Amino acid sequence: MKSKPWPTLEEWIQSDETLLDKLAEIEQSELSVEEQAREALDFLCKTYHLPKTSLDVENRDWEDAGDSFYLPISMFEQIAQLLFVEPENNDPRYLVINSAYLIKHKLVIDMSQELSEYLGDDELQGLGYRGEDILTAELVPVRKGESWSELGCRFFIKEVG
Repeated sequence: MKSKPWPTLEEWIQSDETLLDKLAEIEQSELSVEEQAREALDFLCKTYHLPKTSLDVENRDWEDAGDSFYLPISMFEQIAQLLFVEPENNDPRYLVINSAYLIKHKLVIDMSQELSEYLGDDELQGLGYRGEDILTAELVPVRKGESWSELGCRFFIKEVG
């Protein structure tokens, strides 16, 4: 694997004039915070070909991300992971732009501490995702022996990056 530098979130936004202009346009609009997030989500998914939902991820095989390996993920899953590790950062605009940045640059959130706190001595079986709305997606760590469907999850992934 070859080391691959990536820009910070701010550098990425500043380096892409179309993205910068669109985000400024959205921010200056009369739309509610949630509507701004949804407009940004649609723009980012379309512009950068990002999978919006779990069903939109075409290939779940590990990819070489330069200095590590990356398991493809959808915006729905990424938003749920961000909410799991940083529940206080729940501004939907933050969740959308940060998720797009992480997916585009094949970066992974380290959830090990939060998973350890959640699971205690139990063993992780995989990650379940539940919720009808992408902006309030919820990550549910599924313990060995638990049923992800009984936990109300719509999607489950056994292999965790």
